[in-house]
Amino acid sequence: MERPVVTVKQGKLQGIFEDNVLGSRYLAFKGIPFAAPPLGDLRFKDPEPPASWEGIRDASKNAGDVSVQLQTLPTLAIIGSEDCLYLNVYIPYNLYRTSRNPIMVWIHGGAYLMGNGNDTAVRPDYLMAKDVILVSINYRVGALGFLNIGHEVASGNQGLKDQVAALKWIKENIEIFGGDPNNITVFGVSAGSSSAHLLTLSPLSKGLFNKVILQSGIATCLWAQVEEAEASAFELASMLGNDSKDPVEVVNFLKTIPAHKIVGQQFQVLISEKSRITKIPFGPTIDEKAKEPFLPCPISQLLDDDSDIPIIVGYTSHEYIMFLNDISEEVLKTKFANLDPFIKVFTKDPEKITQLTEQVKQHYFHNKPITKESIPSIVQWMSDLYFCIPVNNFVNDQRKKKKAPIYLYNFSYVGNEMTSTKLMLNNDLPMIGASHTDDVTYLLYKPKCKVDNPKPPAIGTKDREVLEVLTKMWTNFAKTGNPTPIVDEHVTTIWLPATADSFNYLDIDSTPKLLTITDYNNILGDLELQESHSKY
Repeated sequence: MERPVVTVKQGKLQGIFEDNVLGSRYLAFKGIPFAAPPLGDLRFKDPEPPASWEGIRDASKNAGDVSVQLQTLPTLAIIGSEDCLYLNVYIPYNLYRTSRNPIMVWIHGGAYLMGNGNDTAVRPDYLMAKDVILVSINYRVGALGFLNIGHEVASGNQGLKDQVAALKWIKENIEIFGGDPNNITVFGVSAGSSSAHLLTLSPLSKGLFNKVILQSGIATCLWAQVEEAEASAFELASMLGNDSKDPVEVVNFLKTIPAHKIVGQQFQVLISEKSRITKIPFGPTIDEKAKEPFLPCPISQLLDDDSDIPIIVGYTSHEYIMFLNDISEEVLKTKFANLDPFIKVFTKDPEKITQLTEQVKQHYFHNKPITKESIPSIVQWMSDLYFCIPVNNFVNDQRKKKKAPIYLYNFSYVGNEMTSTKLMLNNDLPMIGASHTDDVTYLLYKPKCKVDNPKPPAIGTKDREVLEVLTKMWTNFAKTGNPTPIVDEHVTTIWLPATADSFNYLDIDSTPKLLTITDYNNILGDLELQESHSKY
């Protein structure tokens, strides 16, 4: 069997042809180092360039490891290592030995704490049928990827800078694989999506890509930035045995601690009220103390000078289902009966807190007590709070700027395919709608979700139709900047962008429908909700 060899700037790579579950084949180059392993003294530092190698490097399998992290399924364990800065390139068989092909770069999610871009997590099969080259990347997560101690010895956003390093490598080398370095679309889900949005804002990544697809996460989501980062860094060190307040001493100490111990301890570090609500101890921060800041100033300022590129952005209809792992009445009452902690994230004014709390109780819960009957209301409120409100506000602002087109979607399809939510939840909560990351199930082949049924959705089923529609629109956008340049047997609806005159969005169900938000009410002060858009 032919084993193609390509020559990138660091040396020669030998790939491998793999079978696609949809038929045909694709060419894979796996485990390509895009930066030096961040080991030893390179821990907490910006990524360094990758070393060159002699001879032919075998790129038929994943190299290094996933970023060290806590695994929750199938068993609770700390996995991975710090040697994780590798990417994978996948090329459809019919694009082999062709040139100037569109590139899609996948950034994995996982709350900045877990996840990976290897084919053990996601495979490219579904997109390979749509004539694009896919690149999936890994980056440092958790404290090892985001420690910010307010000093250049550990200034934060190392994981985001890993993403920049990967994009630079892609820009420099992708032409060798038949890709077009001037037609790169970055896309991701959840923390991968908010990372992609942050990349559009950072001065370090300007010009490295041309379009972006943001699935269930943007830079202004409550959980997308971590506050009190310095306090968290010192608290982590203290928990591990060093109470110094000297940042250099603390970072030198943390470099001596085994990575798995840092990962095991990092979940105990939740300093601020916001952190306790979002439960993300380490993530993106303003890193103005860095020699080369990724986020040199507040997001609100960076949004004024973001990359003027085409955007697809959206959410699933019932995002929060994934996070309701315990639906006992006692837990529901304990967690959601008191709304003040959620409201305090936005304001410290006692009068305003009282006012907004009453509005939420009336709008979502109709002033009824929290019981199991409240679950749909809880899902709506928390989905809006964490995902839908910030996305809709972002689109509302962008559409008025008359910049590059922005396409809004609501993924509402509930199918028969296994999803991450179904795998994670061990309760009897019915699937009342599309949960967080459900859309990815129809975009990328997820091996952990396909254990019992490895075949793709059968032709003629609604699941297969949604797969065809979603992959076609996403790859159309990657090719042209327009998800529906024409209609065909699968894409039967023209998806119009949101404009200053019309707040359009596409509801993606078994039959996608173009709808318009007409009642965009100011329900929660600075938080805008659209009553006509709620589908619960």
